[in-house]
Formats: sequence, structure tokens, C-alpha cells
Amino acid sequence: MLATDRQHAESIDSVSRALAEWTVTLLFERHPELERRIDGARALWKGEIMNRLHHLAEAIAADRAVLFVQSVEWARAAFIAREMDPEHLSASLIALEETLRAELPAELANRASVMIDEALDALQNADEATVDASFESALEHEGVDTVRSRAYLVHLLERHQSRAVDVLLDAVNSGRSVAEVYETVIGPALSEVGRLWQIQEATVADEHYVTTATQGALAVLRSRLPQAPRNGKRALAASVGGDLHDVGIRMVADLLESEGWQVDCLGANMPTVDLVEHAVDEFGTPQFDLVALSASTGLTVRSIAKAIESLREAAPDRHIPIMVGGGAFRVVPDLWKVVGADGCACCATDAVRVAAELAKA
Repeated sequence: MLATDRQHAESIDSVSRALAEWTVTLLFERHPELERRIDGARALWKGEIMNRLHHLAEAIAADRAVLFVQSVEWARAAFIAREMDPEHLSASLIALEETLRAELPAELANRASVMIDEALDALQNADEATVDASFESALEHEGVDTVRSRAYLVHLLERHQSRAVDVLLDAVNSGRSVAEVYETVIGPALSEVGRLWQIQEATVADEHYVTTATQGALAVLRSRLPQAPRNGKRALAASVGGDLHDVGIRMVADLLESEGWQVDCLGANMPTVDLVEHAVDEFGTPQFDLVALSASTGLTVRSIAKAIESLREAAPDRHIPIMVGGGAFRVVPDLWKVVGADGCACCATDAVRVAAELAKA
């Protein structure tokens, strides 16, 4: 991640509130019906524009427009679910682009404009009759145990946690490995509840309940994992600061332990300072043979890059193998190189393979 790209992103951060206010003012001048439609319209639209600016800053920092374009495509799905006209989303992006051109230095405004134009093109080319294919059910993808994944999610949405766990145990008893259950049952169910929340078919409470219940389910399945002899390797696993999701990184930790690693799993939203303090001693000696970091969304790209940079600086004479994964890295396949990692895993079982390769290097 280049220093100039980070500086550009920070420039947007520093004036994002003002940029959002000016953008909404311009939007309402052109579309006064938006302000009259609902109470608190200005605050809601300001929040929407702030969200776009956060995604734009991350995309500029990584120099990957797709991070911003995908966020706009997700916003389109939310607009359709809320019976809002996606044309108003396009109008807000046009107003944002004009505001940025008026208020930011030309070089930065031009970079932002290119990304916004890509997002506008994506909106224009989307099929108006349906939500984009990116928002199809996560349970219908190849390799998913659709029947069990759907049953697991339905039981949790109905608040029958024990029945949901029975679905997982049935899968194991029928011959599926715990790793397969993680990836073909639990993972798709979590993705699906996120999609349902996005399109207002599930509530925030639903999403939180499913996540919390799944953490309990992982504890049950953990006892079913085979245990290889200790291999003498230590790994540190965490979701970076700002990332509140940790089910994925816990799955990775479970599977690494099953393969003989000793793993310190620090969970979600791990501050960089504390991560580094735990990973490297005061003499600059790494305490682990591998660091595994997760960033579930595009909003934590800079956070993971900063964590990696700080780990490198803390151990200048010893290279720490760092593996990354999470949703942001599935969207942008080469993003792991941008943030300075040594490898990337697309799923929990892949993480075991990548970890073994990095530990040998």
C-alpha cells in the first residue's frame, strides 16, 4: 500500500463530514422530493454518503476501484429491498462526484471520479428486473450442503439453537469432516443471514443471534476434530481493529490446532498496538511462527495493512510470515499483496495449507 494512496485516503477521512453535508445539500437542491419524503431525511442521506466516502477512502488507499464499486452494488440491493429508487443512489453519486471535484485537490478528485464513474456504470448496466447476481442466496452456490445449511439457519432464526447444533452433528455423524461442515454448512449460513439483513429479510438481532449461537456451535464441533501431535509451531490469529466478525478466524484457529499448531486466537477487533505487543517481544523477537489476520469487509483494508506494517517494524531483523483472509480478499484476489502479506487463504481449509507452506519458507 503506497504512502501517497494512504495520504489521499486520509485526506478524504479528514473532511468526510463536511463533504457529506455539502453532497446532501446539492442532492436535495436537485431532488427536493427526497427531503420531503421521510422525517430525518437529511440525517439518513448524510449517513449514506458518509458510508460511501468510507468505502471510497479504502478503495483509494488500496488503489482498487472494485472495493468501492462493490459497496455501491450492495447499496443498490438495500435500496431495492427498502422500495427506494436506485436512480436516487445514482443521483447521490453524481452529487458526490461534483462535490469532490469542487472541494478536493485536482489529483485526488480525479482519482475519486474514476472510481465513482465505474460505480455509476455498474448501476446503469445492472438488470433492473432483479437484484444483481452478487446478492443471490449464499445457499445455492456450488459445494454448499444446501439442505443442511438452510436447516441450520432456519433453526437459528426460529431460536432453536439445540436443533441447529443437531444438524451439524448429523452432518459429522454421516461422514462429513468438521472442516467440511465449517465450509459447506456454517459458512454459507452466515453469509446468507448477512444477505438477508442487507435486503431487510432479517433483523440486526437475527444476525447477532445467529453469530453468537454459531460461536457456541463451534465449541461443540471442536471436540469432534481429530488432533494431530504437536508440530512445534505457534500461530497467532485475530480479526484486525474495526472488524467485529471473528467466526471465520476462529474456524481457522480450530483447524490449525487440529493439525498440531499451538494457536492463540485473540478474536475480533484486535487493536494493532496490542496485537504487536503480543506477537513480538521487547527485543524484536517474534513469538509466533505465523500470524493469521482476517478482514471481513472492505472497510478494514487499511487496518490490516497497518497491522502488517507495524508487525514488520517491530521485528526488523526477523521476518514474520503473515497470512490474511476474509471477504475483502475474495473480492480482490491480489489484495493480499497490496497490504504486504505473505499469503492469502480463501477459506479455512485453505488456510491450513497456506500456513504449512509459509511455515516452511
